[in-house]
Amino acid sequence: MDLNSEEKMLVEYAKEAIVKYNKIRHANGGIDTLYSFLLSDSGKIHEGACYESNLALATVCGERHAIANMILQESYKAKIKSIVVADPVPEVQEHGRPPWGTCRHLIWSQGTPETTVILMQYIQEKAGWTFPKLEKYTIKDFYPLPYEPKEGLWDNWQPK
Repeated sequence: MDLNSEEKMLVEYAKEAIVKYNKIRHANGGIDTLYSFLLSDSGKIHEGACYESNLALATVCGERHAIANMILQESYKAKIKSIVVADPVPEVQEHGRPPWGTCRHLIWSQGTPETTVILMQYIQEKAGWTFPKLEKYTIKDFYPLPYEPKEGLWDNWQPK
């Protein structure tokens, strides 16, 4: 996969942040979650994490959280150059989890057709986290591909 220098920097930033935030989450009784990190056209990185409420309509995706942070810290005029969607998985999957529905639309509307979407799979192991697989697309590549959850993916999962 061919990442440009900005995308490589964003991926490295994401890896460090995922380890940092998961350590905090674990210390407070939490579990790994989906994170998103985006690089705006100003060169700033904005972070987001999934918030899974017990009220389905209150759930916030990591992508939306990162986009909201970009808007808060910059403006509605800010554009997404590249976004990393980092998904915890029990083992390497054939494909990473692409943004779906609302998140796809927001990345499209706050980006350009050339905005890159980097799907990052990460795995919690006994010694820490590994990042075994990356995939790179543009947001226009995801139309009209659906989001398809994999039934039973987490059944009987244990850290390796």
